[in-house]
Amino acid sequence: MRKTMTAAALAVLVAAACSQEPTAVPANELVLAQDAQLIAQNVVATSGGTHEWWLGRLLDTLRTTDDPEARAFLEQARAYRDSAHTAWMAGDTTAARNFARLSFRAVLSAVIEIFPNAPERTGLVVDQAIVRIERFLGGRDAPRIRAILGHVKELRASADAAFAAGDKVTALALNVRGMQILHRLVEHIRDMRQDHDGVADSEMQQAGF
Repeated sequence: MRKTMTAAALAVLVAAACSQEPTAVPANELVLAQDAQLIAQNVVATSGGTHEWWLGRLLDTLRTTDDPEARAFLEQARAYRDSAHTAWMAGDTTAARNFARLSFRAVLSAVIEIFPNAPERTGLVVDQAIVRIERFLGGRDAPRIRAILGHVKELRASADAAFAAGDKVTALALNVRGMQILHRLVEHIRDMRQDHDGVADSEMQQAGF
């Protein structure tokens, strides 16, 4: 009887262990992600670098400075955004996403019109955030955080390549995407998001102007 109960108890323990999600994020890595995200947000607070930050600077500047080309880009962005809404209401999600992307790039074009160094400056901010986070992590075991940092580094390399080819808009788009991912690091890790780029772009495209 005792052997039977022992076997039954063992079976319950095995079943409980197997029922737990094997890919769940360890609590200690979530804590590290929270601290790493704060580091990224602090970097932004002192140096800027997010899409919202650049958009805010753009709108503030245009309140006192007339730049016809920048205003034309913003009008184009609004037109694309309206088209995205129309396509979405019609159920054409592919067209809606494409128009949203075009609207986003038009806003970035307006930013670059006013602030030509925006791509380089944002790239430096992202690099600074990565260095500070890696320094904070040290030798700690944080595979998910390090994987996301690796992805953001890839975005930075692609941004530098685009900039070298003369495509400043793409360079800025990739840089602000990387910063947005770091700015929402906890959510990306906690929710085990796979499409980091798509989520980041969607969040940025929702910014009002």
